[in-house]
Amino acid sequence: MRFPYFPFLAALLLPLLPQTVAAQTSTDSLTAIKSRYSLFRPVPRELMRDLAPDRPGVTESPFTVDAGHFQFETDLVRHISSRPGAEMRQRTVRANAFVLKMGLDNRTDVQLFLDAYEWDRTFATADEPGTRNRGFGDITVRLKRNLLGNDSTESPLAVAVIGSVRLPTGGRQGAGGVEYALLLPATYALADTWNLSAQLPLQLSFDRDEAQHYLQTSPSVNLDHSFRPWLTGFVEFVAQHDFRARRWDEGLNVGPIFFVGKNLQFDFGRHFALTRQADREYFVGFVVRR
Repeated sequence: MRFPYFPFLAALLLPLLPQTVAAQTSTDSLTAIKSRYSLFRPVPRELMRDLAPDRPGVTESPFTVDAGHFQFETDLVRHISSRPGAEMRQRTVRANAFVLKMGLDNRTDVQLFLDAYEWDRTFATADEPGTRNRGFGDITVRLKRNLLGNDSTESPLAVAVIGSVRLPTGGRQGAGGVEYALLLPATYALADTWNLSAQLPLQLSFDRDEAQHYLQTSPSVNLDHSFRPWLTGFVEFVAQHDFRARRWDEGLNVGPIFFVGKNLQFDFGRHFALTRQADREYFVGFVVRR
């Protein structure tokens, strides 16, 4: 029997809840000041929080983009090797899958995702031509709301909730139907240079072949360490569960993150498969904020 990672992640976050409640009863002066700003009255640059994008790993950040500011995050190139079936293999190259974020207020941002232009080839053996597809993927709209710790200096815990809707605009490269997701990301500052993050998601995905929706979850745990002000390393455990198949697929993301000033980040990494059905990936991308 496989280890129940999803309940394990929930148990990991439960001890932090008392601190969450306690922190909510206090008033953070910086949050009070920044609450005066909005989309049309941007937060002054000297009050902006540190750059905290959702990439490069799967675990989303609980921090939002400051009100009136924009953030562009892109998976510049990603190479994926997967196993869609027992005897099938697939090679995929995705280019410039990006998200544009806009800060609405001090706790909320709205996000527009565009799936990458994608080339893929599905085959049974490397010698046969197989089937080939290419084209743009779907569009996803998300709303992130920080619940705790966006600007707090009194609590090491930050928590948010993210709701998303994926629209089937991508033809054969897309999901083929509307998909919904609800995510609960959290980050706990273990020390000045160490952060532990986790994410509990629930997704209503669409199966194009069977023309039906199904439940899926992909909990994750991320540990990052700042070696220098300009260099951070991360390691992330990711598990994916399809409730129909009752099977866990697991992988590990690792890589460095490079900061150029306060508003620019570069990163690259590798996704290692820990189970037979999990994907094997290489990726590189960047983030810019204004």
